[in-house]
Amino acid sequence: MNYAYYLGICLVGAGLAAAIFYLLGARRRAWIPRLPWWLYLLIGSVPGFYGLSHSTIPSFSTPTTAVGKAYGYVNRESHTRRGTDYGAFRFLPEGGEAINIETEIILPDWGSPTDFDGRTFRVVYLKDDTYRFLKNEAVDITILSGKHTGFHDSRDARPFGSWLGLPIGAALIALGYLIFYYRKGDADSAVSDKDDNPSI
Repeated sequence: MNYAYYLGICLVGAGLAAAIFYLLGARRRAWIPRLPWWLYLLIGSVPGFYGLSHSTIPSFSTPTTAVGKAYGYVNRESHTRRGTDYGAFRFLPEGGEAINIETEIILPDWGSPTDFDGRTFRVVYLKDDTYRFLKNEAVDITILSGKHTGFHDSRDARPFGSWLGLPIGAALIALGYLIFYYRKGDADSAVSDKDDNPSI
């Protein structure tokens, strides 16, 4: 997933965590035991990692499915899109014209043209959209012939898909971190409030 997009949606989750943190207030935060905040830190990494490894930028466009031959795979590292390492190959659909496919899916034998070229793929891709970083991005690839027949990998591009794990994970991690960082101050604030209001 593109670095800027990843950072943006994680910041959304962290912002939500900060809002919840301040709305709770120091006294309420001081009453909550330490264990839940440890769990937030640990559990938050699960949806975050899952979203990062299984998703790509969501799209509302209808995916196109085609079967055809793949040729000329190259691995590219973008200098304009930090953190984007992707592959590209020429795809010749049955009964159609050749198109250039780009994808974050790592394909077996991509570095060996003699093994890669000429294999039959089933490719589900998103047609060119001006806002996407990858053009004709393949989100689902299955190898149907040749070496590694049966290989399958995909990235979730649904508008309400795996990418939601990123802001959710970031929110849980940020909330746990904020509580730990300010825990001593919260406890001191709660004691101070109690001393100022002895009848409570």
